[in-house]
Amino acid sequence: MDDDDYFKGLLDKAAPADVAEYSWYECVEGFKKADRDMGSAFHRKLEWMNRAADTYFANNSKMAGFLGPFSKDTGISYSYASRLNKIRNSFSPHEVKNFSHNALDELLSAPEELQEDFMSSEEPVRVKDVKQAKEGYKKVKDKGNEDLVEALALGTMKPREVAKKAMSRAEEAVIEFNALTEEQKVERLGGVKPVDAALQRKLDETLGDDFNPSNAATGILISLNRLRLFGGQKEIEHHMLGELHRSVRMQKYEAESLLMLADIISKNYDEIASYIEIKPNLKVVN
Repeated sequence: MDDDDYFKGLLDKAAPADVAEYSWYECVEGFKKADRDMGSAFHRKLEWMNRAADTYFANNSKMAGFLGPFSKDTGISYSYASRLNKIRNSFSPHEVKNFSHNALDELLSAPEELQEDFMSSEEPVRVKDVKQAKEGYKKVKDKGNEDLVEALALGTMKPREVAKKAMSRAEEAVIEFNALTEEQKVERLGGVKPVDAALQRKLDETLGDDFNPSNAATGILISLNRLRLFGGQKEIEHHMLGELHRSVRMQKYEAESLLMLADIISKNYDEIASYIEIKPNLKVVN
């Protein structure tokens, strides 16, 4: 049974008088009113908090310690009271009329000029609007946006306008860059930088402080065994030599290491071969 069948079944079971029919417009308007009521409730909270702050100051001749008793007596957490207090101290009651609690919370960390631009708006402001404006405003000083910086300084564009333009340019730049070939991307990023051969050789021949020889040896044996299980001697030969052939910077060192390993195996062949006949002691196996 899908959702439509389930809902139809509920309607069939309900008495005609129990089913209230509303138009889509009425439903949408009802939701919008409820949303506005929630916003109004938040603004009334700020109004009462302002009154409480005035009363606290009148009774104590100081504001220090206000949040403790306020959060306790109102039954809200101290952190929530602290966020409300920041909003209350940052914006006037008239300024916050078009903002939800979350939008004001987000606006607290915006640059001052961006805050002022939002506060001058007569339209309701969403959290999404504030987040996008903050992100775009950070990009205004990126290379290629010198005209936006100048327009902001001259006052010919408002902070939200330059933020929106900078964000649009950044998105277009990403689309344009992703359309390039790999060679063009490398060229755009400044091309391939020359390698200091002496420095690279020194790095290649230097062990890190956390190098553990036992772990390295165990890793080699485990990897070889997995290749053996995958396809035996043929696969070991194919993949080892294939990786050595594809290696560029480390090829010389890896070839020397393989030859050393070959000498060790040749020198200790009989001992290594004897392990094949020995049954493992499972009591000491990790």
